[in-house]
Order: sequence, then structure tokens, then C-alpha cells
Amino acid sequence: MEAQVSIDKFVIDYKDVPHSVFLRLYMIIAMKYKVKMTVYNGTYGYELHIRKCDDIYIHIYFKNFRETEGHLHTLRVETRPEHYSHFREILKMIGKRASRVEFVSCDVAYDIRTGLENIVVIPTDARRIMTYFDTTRYFGRGNQRKQNGYCRIYDKRLELARNKGVYLTHELSRIEVVYKINEKILLKDLIRRPPKQNEHYFAAVVIDWEALKKKQQERIVSIRDGIDMYTQYIRREIKKTLTNQYRLDFDELVRVEWKRLIEEPCLTVLGVI
Repeated sequence: MEAQVSIDKFVIDYKDVPHSVFLRLYMIIAMKYKVKMTVYNGTYGYELHIRKCDDIYIHIYFKNFRETEGHLHTLRVETRPEHYSHFREILKMIGKRASRVEFVSCDVAYDIRTGLENIVVIPTDARRIMTYFDTTRYFGRGNQRKQNGYCRIYDKRLELARNKGVYLTHELSRIEVVYKINEKILLKDLIRRPPKQNEHYFAAVVIDWEALKKKQQERIVSIRDGIDMYTQYIRREIKKTLTNQYRLDFDELVRVEWKRLIEEPCLTVLGVI
């Protein structure tokens, strides 16, 4: 069994972009794409939600509410890594007038061909409380969605069927963890900073429930569903048991794939990786 790694969302900041450039950008976008503009609604003064077609989009946010003086502001771009190349003209125009490009965050996704009932994710910090919505498990509250280490575990097969009309013949589950570096980092330096997500979670896939004793099964189900997080000693015992199943080593999985994962947005925005 092998987990497949991808990036679901990739966010960058262009710094010190003139207000006049943003206005010119909006006029060009409005002539070429379907665009919805929102003014002064949240963290940014302007929001542009742009669609090239149903499945290809880009979100642009301009002028963080903390930037109260001057005419140079932050312009944030958010979309899937593979969508950056579809908006090359827009990004080139922004890049010419920005002082630098910084990495903000990305959602790292681990896909496993198995049912949700076999996926066990244990936070290293027992204070991380699990919540549920439908069949999805969350570590982190809704207002922490963009914070480093926020995690959700869900039925990817079900999501594809509901939202995309794509019906898989095999089971597919996804673990998605936000990667956000605390300090500012230039996009060009991101290649040297792959995520270290083992520090947030221990994850494993139970491939043979029958190999486990009844008490082990009960404890694994209980911690999987957030019913009981147990003492530190019992948690270590559960992890030891799960290591004999299939351990998901987040750090190694993403290290091997990191260059490929960030290649398209980095090449599109910077021309190099």
C-alpha cells in the first residue's frame, strides 16, 4: 500500500504592489474572464474570484487591512498548483511590479486506497481536539482553517462523486494537512523547506484488523474516532501496535515528492525552481 502525495491549494504573496497596478489588473481580468469582485469584506480590502472555466480558478486578494498607509500593498494569490500556468499573463504583470514573492501556505494531501474506517490519525499534542462534520474528521476549529497543522481526514471517493460526478471503483481516503511557515520565506527558497508534518501527527492504516487483539481494536477505534485520547503511556502503546500495520511517514513521503509538488507554481511565477 502506497500513499499518493499532492498539493490541493497553494498560496503566495506579492509584496509592495502599487494600487494602480491592481486597478489595471482588474480591468484586464474583467474583459477576459468570469470575475466576481468584493470590496472591504474581511482580511483584504479587495477580493477577485476568477474562473477560466468550471474547474480552473484563481482567487486574488489585495490590500491587507493592516496596510493602512501608502499606495504599495500585498497582493495574495490562491489556487491549485496546476492552475497557476493558466493565468501566466496575469501573474507576469503582477510580478513585474512586486518587490518580492513570498510563500504563504499550502494544503498537503495524502491519498490512500482504503476506507476511512482504516485510517488512524493521532495528534502529537493531546490538546488538539477532534471534531466531525458528516463523515469528515477535523483537528482544529473552523477559524483555524489556515493555521499550520490544521488537519482534515475525509472520504475522497465520496467527495469526488458528490462534487465532480466522478465515480471511482475503489475506495479512496484523504488526509489533508496545512503547511504554513511561521517566518516569512521567499518563494525561491521553498525548495529547501519541505514540510515536517510528523511533528504534528502520527498516522497509520490498519490493513489487518484480525491480527489485533480485541482490546487493541477497541483502543484504536476509540482514539480514531476521538472518543478517548488516553494517557501518554497508552497512546505510545497504540502507536507501537499501529507501526506493525502501515505507518504513514508524512515527512519522507513529501520529501521525495517536494520538487515535483511545487514545480508548476514556482516555474510559472519565478521562471525557475
